[in-house]
Amino acid sequence: MADQLIYLELGDDIAEATNRLRRAKQSEITMVIPRRALMLQSTINLKILKTQADLFEKQVSIVTQDEVGRNFAVDAGFKVMDQLKDTKPPKRAETSMSTEPVAVLTEAAVDDENNESDGVGDIPLRQSFARSRRSSQLIRWKLPAMRLPHLTLRQLKWERHHRVTLGFVLVGLVILGSVAVFVAPKAYVALEVQSEVFQKQFTLVLADVQDRRAAGPNILTGRFVEVSRENVSTFNATGEENNGKKATGKITVLNYTTTIQGLLVNTRFQSANGLVFRLNGEVLVPPIRSGSPGRAAVDATADGGGTKYNVTQGTKLTVPGLGEAGKTAVVGEVAGAFTGGTDEITKVVSEEDIEKGKEAAAKDIFAAAETELREQLKRGEELSSSLLQNDIIDAVPSASPGAKRDQFEVRVRSRSWAIAINQGDLTKAVVASAAFEVPEGKQVTKQTVERAEISVVESNFLNHRINLIVKLDGRIGPQLDTDALAVQLANKSLADGQKLLQGMTEITSGSIEMWPTFLTHTPLLPNNIRVQVIYLGE
Repeated sequence: MADQLIYLELGDDIAEATNRLRRAKQSEITMVIPRRALMLQSTINLKILKTQADLFEKQVSIVTQDEVGRNFAVDAGFKVMDQLKDTKPPKRAETSMSTEPVAVLTEAAVDDENNESDGVGDIPLRQSFARSRRSSQLIRWKLPAMRLPHLTLRQLKWERHHRVTLGFVLVGLVILGSVAVFVAPKAYVALEVQSEVFQKQFTLVLADVQDRRAAGPNILTGRFVEVSRENVSTFNATGEENNGKKATGKITVLNYTTTIQGLLVNTRFQSANGLVFRLNGEVLVPPIRSGSPGRAAVDATADGGGTKYNVTQGTKLTVPGLGEAGKTAVVGEVAGAFTGGTDEITKVVSEEDIEKGKEAAAKDIFAAAETELREQLKRGEELSSSLLQNDIIDAVPSASPGAKRDQFEVRVRSRSWAIAINQGDLTKAVVASAAFEVPEGKQVTKQTVERAEISVVESNFLNHRINLIVKLDGRIGPQLDTDALAVQLANKSLADGQKLLQGMTEITSGSIEMWPTFLTHTPLLPNNIRVQVIYLGE
């Protein structure tokens, strides 16, 4: 059976040779290795290969024309051949340090010499002493045989790693050079221009892009978005009702009028801090005599329970039922301290609790609706919170005012909608609409547009329209195209750039600053030139 042939490449290492040897199907292998192949640079590589061949039970013969490689293969224990048909291994080349004198050969001798293999150390050099081919001669001398330095597999891998690293370094240098030329340089251009006061108010309409009737200079179209939500929120009751025992005591009624004053049962007497006491029975109070008011003592009971009604003797009281004129005509005074009042607090839902609950529930549901609307936005769209429309369909509390409970719920159903527009379109629409209001050749300053007050005047859910009022209170100045100016200034010397600015009649003054400061020309790319317009008086 013929040997299986394995051909190695110049760069194949021990791992590749071992892998191919392992995959070989036959046990007798002929491995052909070219001259100066990586495998032949070290006897260690061949010894490792021999060990692996024995482990795989393979009989390996090596065919190579590399003299040093053949010596290494013989040392490693391989059968070595010059050509595939040779069956006898060649003699190992002997190392000789002797030299031979220079021999001059004719052209015929050159042909014979080329057919012989004199081994490592034979170096042919052709020297032409005349134009004729026949006059050419071959000079040959024999050098001492020597072995190439032994390179291990680890050293070879390190060399490849260094080449890869060098490649990355070169790529990095190219990138840094590109950055230094195109990205890093910056030019900052400052233009000072005159400005004047400008105040204007105009309307702007946000409309659904599906509305075919939405057309006009003051109409901005966008995508209609809507969210309907229902939410139940729980709130704590803050009202209180004291169901404790009521305090009792006596009130001395003083009459400063000239007539008898009669007071009915349950007549109210009120203290300065708002505590109310009611008479337990009717009483007639005599008129004032000799400058002394008429007096009458009567039992009374606190209007509500609680210890706060346990007032002390001498507390001054008025009769609210007599009005402002009667506040000084008939008064009361606690004759003896009121006692017996106790506390037993019960939470009560107040009218204020319900109103605050509705507001808080609506606020929570609107915040959640805005988040949901923003999730519907497509790439490049924006939604202004101030232009978001929120409609409360209904808000129903679970308790009525006066209900005795610690907590109550408010169920809210709402509808939130808006017109989603592309980013920057609102600013562009304000600038475009303001252009109809300013004189020719003028433009509204950027700061004026940024400070524009935009408010909703009216919204219509059925028509999907929102009417806006835009108020501008700022300044206007000469109309300048900063992008075109950046293109004109690109790749110019600083002197030419200053000359270009000086020729612009629209500006009062202009300057160019470079970064890095040692640069003498503006950047190649217009995007790296920043133009700032400074409006004097703004």
